[in-house]
Amino acid sequence: MFSKTPVELLVKDASNIYNKCQAIGELVTNRRYDESLVLLTTAEVYAIAEKLYLRCDTFKELQTVQIIDFINAFDDFYFQLKEILFHDQDDYALLNEHLKRMNDCFEALYNHYQLF
Repeated sequence: MFSKTPVELLVKDASNIYNKCQAIGELVTNRRYDESLVLLTTAEVYAIAEKLYLRCDTFKELQTVQIIDFINAFDDFYFQLKEILFHDQDDYALLNEHLKRMNDCFEALYNHYQLF
């Protein structure tokens, strides 16, 4: 773990965030979703996002357009998720649009760094 560069850790965090958001999207659109599992996964993804924010604050060179776009897409997804979970604003189409945008932003971030 300690041999990874800040860029590698940044992309790993972004990947974990996106993958967990995909899972959350599937969980909330399921007719019989488990609210506890959704809340637990949401808390986990937010903790990873906080780590990503801290990493970007620590390493200014990571503050690229690609990561800013990804973070903004995540923030939009997270806001819409809160609307669904806590305010009965069940706009699943908008949630999926935000998830698609996160996917596009993650691919741009991944391609920008060309790590693998």
